[in-house]
Amino acid sequence: MKATLCIDDAVGEYRRALLDSDGKPFRLEIERWNERGHRAKLDEIRWGRAKARTPGNRGWFVDLGAGPDGILETRAVVVEGALLGVRVKSEAWSDKGPVLSMADMPASVARPDKPGLHGKPTEDPFVIGLEIVETVSGANARERIDAAMEEATQRVIVLPGGGDIALDQTRGLTVVDVDSGARIGEADPESFALNLNIAAAAEAARQISLRGIGGLLAIDFVGMQQPRNRRSVVDTFRKTLAGYLRRASEVLDMSTLGVCEAAVARRARPLAAGLNAPRAEREALDALRMLETAGWNARGSRLHARLSVEASNWLEANASVWNDPLASRIGTRWTIESEQRPPGQPKVWSV
Repeated sequence: MKATLCIDDAVGEYRRALLDSDGKPFRLEIERWNERGHRAKLDEIRWGRAKARTPGNRGWFVDLGAGPDGILETRAVVVEGALLGVRVKSEAWSDKGPVLSMADMPASVARPDKPGLHGKPTEDPFVIGLEIVETVSGANARERIDAAMEEATQRVIVLPGGGDIALDQTRGLTVVDVDSGARIGEADPESFALNLNIAAAAEAARQISLRGIGGLLAIDFVGMQQPRNRRSVVDTFRKTLAGYLRRASEVLDMSTLGVCEAAVARRARPLAAGLNAPRAEREALDALRMLETAGWNARGSRLHARLSVEASNWLEANASVWNDPLASRIGTRWTIESEQRPPGQPKVWSV
């Protein structure tokens, strides 16, 4: 599959997005500067210390030296307190630690005295299996990533030709509901439902990939009478999802009630987890990116930012991290003001 890679290394936060051949985003990655080196990342090889057995004695909790304890799935004999070579199969999300497997470590490899990183992935998991035809950075990439982030946080997505899908996540399940809305189509109800569901299946697959959704899914399609039509819709969803994720998922046949169930293996952390910073920090990082963008667009102008008191305090406490990098990019020409309000959206302008 061919894709365009967008990279936005803003002050305080690094973001990437992948766009398909139609220019639509289908994968997003976000990492704050203060997270670097403090969490176990996909496909890393790490040294971890076995701490305790998991409930049911099906594995071990492992201290990785970064982030929450991982869960090692193994039937091998493990001694409590032993230092093990492990690979990160899936990143931490919500209140769940990363999932691990045993790494194939040669006996000649020197063992460290504490948990930590042994080696980074040989291939970048974000782009593995894709043909990157173009890499975009700077203002163009930032604009595209901002649009992708906005789309990925919307509950309802409008379909081409009308109708929409709504995505709702619960603790154990993601539900996608298909609605015809004001869609105009064929007079034949079966053909109308088929075309709507085909569009919904393709869009649902892209949104699941874009948001990094994993685990159990249930898609409530508009009902159809013909089994061959139900199979056609499921095939569209299965193939499109595999194309975006670059791996197969377990997708069951559609029931007579129009529900398709699926299980998507978790790999990289969900976008929602990447955005799950304290509100004051989130506002402060957005303000830094907006200041940088304003600096690009208004060269030589004085820049102003107005933030909540909490966000302003966060910037002040972390000035040693962001001040010099921002100054090197746009010059020291900004003023930050604070106001008494809950953390939210900063306001940035130039004079």
